[in-house]
Amino acid sequence: MASDLATQNRAHFNQIASTYETDLEEGLMSLTKAIMARRDWIGVDWNGPVKVLDYACGTGVISRALAPYATELIGVDISEEMVAQYNAHAGALGSDGPKMSAVQGNLTERDNPPLEQFADARYFDFDLIIVGMALHHIDDPTYALTRLGERLKKRGVLFVIDNQSRHHPHSEGSDHLGDDEDFHQLFGADVMKTVRHTGFTQGALRVIFEQAGVGGNFDHVLLEEPIVIRPRGIKVELKLFFARGERV
Repeated sequence: MASDLATQNRAHFNQIASTYETDLEEGLMSLTKAIMARRDWIGVDWNGPVKVLDYACGTGVISRALAPYATELIGVDISEEMVAQYNAHAGALGSDGPKMSAVQGNLTERDNPPLEQFADARYFDFDLIIVGMALHHIDDPTYALTRLGERLKKRGVLFVIDNQSRHHPHSEGSDHLGDDEDFHQLFGADVMKTVRHTGFTQGALRVIFEQAGVGGNFDHVLLEEPIVIRPRGIKVELKLFFARGERV
């Protein structure tokens, strides 16, 4: 049986799936550019076959950024509506199915083992696993990354994108949030129930990666420019980091 957190996350992301990319268009475009600028930094040999798992894949923004360089991309998300959006975008790209597709699932919940389908070899031996803007929605990041790391090839790369320590909203006009407030509250109390961490420091991430068995060649970069989103018309600047490590 799914936990309360899993149920809340599924409900929330089902609700916002159809408008996710239009509502966050400005920020998602900036994030895509940042990923492309650091594609070599991720540390995958893009010249050979590259099998990618995009975990908590959402609508597939990160998958689409890397699709021209990957051999196969598999998305997994707790929300069936996000999965539907992912597959619709993949279809619009002319993807041939095995190249880029998503399925609903949860691979990282301690008391709810993954569905039997995820024991198939297709869901192992990844060159790259991505966790984009999802770690702060997970109760136990170390446990989650441990379970994902087991699906990497030896020396395969885990790539995490998330909030650096805390969000820093800034005012635009008369509408603003205080510096100690979380922008998620703009979406209501139900959304706040899905947030387990306001952010992660570099030191905390290094420990999590090491304890999860993916601390090889760990590196962390803080994006120089904030990612701007505008929930309900209020400008919010997110300070994000990229972190990467290899399965040891």
